[in-house]
Amino acid sequence: MQIQKSSRTLLLAAVAGAALFSGLAAAPAEARTFVSVGVGLPLFGPPPVYYAPPPVYYPPPPVAYAPAPTAYVPAPATQNCREYQTTIQVNGQPQQSYGTACQQPDGTWRIVQ
Repeated sequence: MQIQKSSRTLLLAAVAGAALFSGLAAAPAEARTFVSVGVGLPLFGPPPVYYAPPPVYYPPPPVAYAPAPTAYVPAPATQNCREYQTTIQVNGQPQQSYGTACQQPDGTWRIVQ
């Protein structure tokens, strides 16, 4: 039984060696070639050059400045205007206040200063 195992092992080693040796054997030579013909001039011109369009400039919108509000509005000469003086409360303290009031066409009075 011992002899059969060793002969079997020897046979497997021989088959593996033959397979390895056959892979190392020289293969027939193969010629691989590439044939080309050059003319020296391109058949087509270069691709067209693409230039991006220039950026679009949008000017800022015009700024309209309102005139500064005036604190003093002079009374027209044709209106009925009067100067007034009164006492008002500011932070619980009495203060003197004065100005000008003009009568409107509907009979009411409007403070102009």
